[in-house]
Amino acid sequence: MGFLVNTLSILVVILAILFTVFVNYPEPPLSPLLYQWQSSGHYFHFKGYQVFYKDELSESAANDITVLSLHGFPTSSFDWYKILPDMRRNVRRFIAPDFLGFGLSDKPRFHSYSIVEQTDLIEELMMTLKVDTNVHILGHDYGDTVAQELMARQIDGNLSFRIASVCLLNGGIFPTIHKPILMQTLLRSPILGTILSKLSNYYMFSMALSGVFGPNSQPSRDDLHDFWKLIRQKDGYRVMGDILSYIDDRRQHEDRWVGALRTNQMPLHFIYGPSDPINRSPEFPNTYRKIIPNPSIDVLDDQIGHYPQLESHKRVIQLYLNWLKSRQFITQLVFNT
Repeated sequence: MGFLVNTLSILVVILAILFTVFVNYPEPPLSPLLYQWQSSGHYFHFKGYQVFYKDELSESAANDITVLSLHGFPTSSFDWYKILPDMRRNVRRFIAPDFLGFGLSDKPRFHSYSIVEQTDLIEELMMTLKVDTNVHILGHDYGDTVAQELMARQIDGNLSFRIASVCLLNGGIFPTIHKPILMQTLLRSPILGTILSKLSNYYMFSMALSGVFGPNSQPSRDDLHDFWKLIRQKDGYRVMGDILSYIDDRRQHEDRWVGALRTNQMPLHFIYGPSDPINRSPEFPNTYRKIIPNPSIDVLDDQIGHYPQLESHKRVIQLYLNWLKSRQFITQLVFNT
């Protein structure tokens, strides 16, 4: 009995020390790339909170396409930085927000985060920017689910803008086959999740994030630094467990959101990295082809994982823009050589 008490006492002391170290460990600085990303962005107010977004306009694009890019968990709009140069060359407007609780946006604590609220945020942003038509959604992960709710609202006739097409990257659009990683499962638990979120640090984060990338397309040290900086910004690491309620949202609204994919009349495409422990191959592409009528899907190299836009950005942007061209939304393409 004495041994157990002593062991528990030691563990409590160790946890207290770790908590003190991690809570007081200084936030990393903005890299030059992140500084440029932030300084060229904008903010708008949503429910009293500041929400960051990118709004890039191109005078050279020979079309009126607006691409709305919706990022995944736990990262931000910065996920799109590698494909942005080719976006600028080929589409008239590129809009990429940071959802509430992510990136450079506000991250309120003790907040009830939900996919429905994030979808309301997107509608508010589009109304603020006076965008109401020809919107082409490019989503990833968490952003896929927001896209599904946007599609459902358009089907219901309750969307404030018109979606012209949807292209999704790796995301848990089918809850029955979605496999959260261990860290996500732990962060969702009521007590352990609270402790883990407060003890979160660069090393834990980089190991967890690197684990969903393909074996030969790992994130660079610079990228990991920037991703962690954006999570540390405004103490975002403390709300990750709350944001993970989206996994429960997916199950609760499965009929509505999978139904939106199945019954929508707009062009729908998927670009899939098969080395993804969250949306596994061949189960995911097989399910997609089974559920989606006339399925349109590009499967990337076997080594590409959960973040195709970062792991194989040149191939992803080529596939996406060529798909838009095949649907006659774009007539000519210009790629960076």
